[in-house]
Amino acid sequence: MVDLQRSKTVFLAGVATVASTMVGAPVAASAAPWTERTILSLDLLPGGTTSRATAVNDHGVIVGYGDTANGENHAVRWSPDGRVTDLGTLPGSTHSYAYAINDHGDTVGYADTPDGERAVRWAPDGTVTDLGTLPGAFTARAYGINDDGSVVGEVPIRSKTFHAVKWRPDGTVIDIGTESSRSSTSATAINNHDVAIGRTYSPGGGHFHEAVAWPAGATAFAVLPLLPDGGPRSTAVGVNEEGLIVGYAQAKPSTPQKYPVHAILWSPGTSAPVDLGGLPGAGDYSAANDINAANDIVGNSATSTPGERDAVLWEWSSDGWHIEPLPQLPGGHESEATAINDLGVVVGEAVTASGQRVAVRWQ
Repeated sequence: MVDLQRSKTVFLAGVATVASTMVGAPVAASAAPWTERTILSLDLLPGGTTSRATAVNDHGVIVGYGDTANGENHAVRWSPDGRVTDLGTLPGSTHSYAYAINDHGDTVGYADTPDGERAVRWAPDGTVTDLGTLPGAFTARAYGINDDGSVVGEVPIRSKTFHAVKWRPDGTVIDIGTESSRSSTSATAINNHDVAIGRTYSPGGGHFHEAVAWPAGATAFAVLPLLPDGGPRSTAVGVNEEGLIVGYAQAKPSTPQKYPVHAILWSPGTSAPVDLGGLPGAGDYSAANDINAANDIVGNSATSTPGERDAVLWEWSSDGWHIEPLPQLPGGHESEATAINDLGVVVGEAVTASGQRVAVRWQ
């Protein structure tokens, strides 16, 4: 059984195969300062009104999902110039969602069927394949894929209990979520060095969840450390090729039993994560969703407007981390950055002047 105690002295030693500490200079420069970037809304499906971009590869191809004229959600792919393609669903399915794309154009997510949700892969030509599930299970969801074609996600093995799973490139599915004292695990992303990340959690009650990572080729995970003096909840969402992991965790309570949530960076070889903080003068909330090879991090943060959360970018320089808000749609408010590629293209969703949530790209 995995030790979930805070007695771990160093986390993920040896997990990353490239770098084990934060570096001062990014490996690729942005084309323009982020304050000069523009926001573009992506095409909707015919008759649709909403959409969300969830991932972008290094060729600028974006995936996510959007609603159709009859109100169904379909997985979609946007070309680098913003044109949308409906990726469709499995036979008998009405809804589908795309969550990740690799640099070969393979996309993964899930589709509903009369028997439950099924993890699927869409080939670059749009062909959809059911990835299957664990023996004795009926449903599955896929959330991440790397360039080798390894896929990660989750499978419900019984009521309110999920196990993280990995589909190897040959299609074999293995359970990588058994080693936990909490009942459930889920894998959300995997990098090209085969490091997977996600969370372990207990459904119901207090919904306790902790960020975890699986070293390359491992079926057992390491629990990532919490913030010093922080609360007991954290989640890992994105990982880059250096093994740097981002997500969010409860920070030091502002009042007894009231823990704010902050964007977090975990670096291999360190004993505590970095609190990335949020926008100055804003509410006490931020979350990080993705990190690229230049160590640029994207997510969202509370703003000075109560209840509003806007897309942000964190950049590293020699004097520390700097946070910047990303542009909003004209007349709109609220946004979230979900992914960033190695060329600095950011995608997510933003609210329009009429209140619709639509997929966007910042460049």
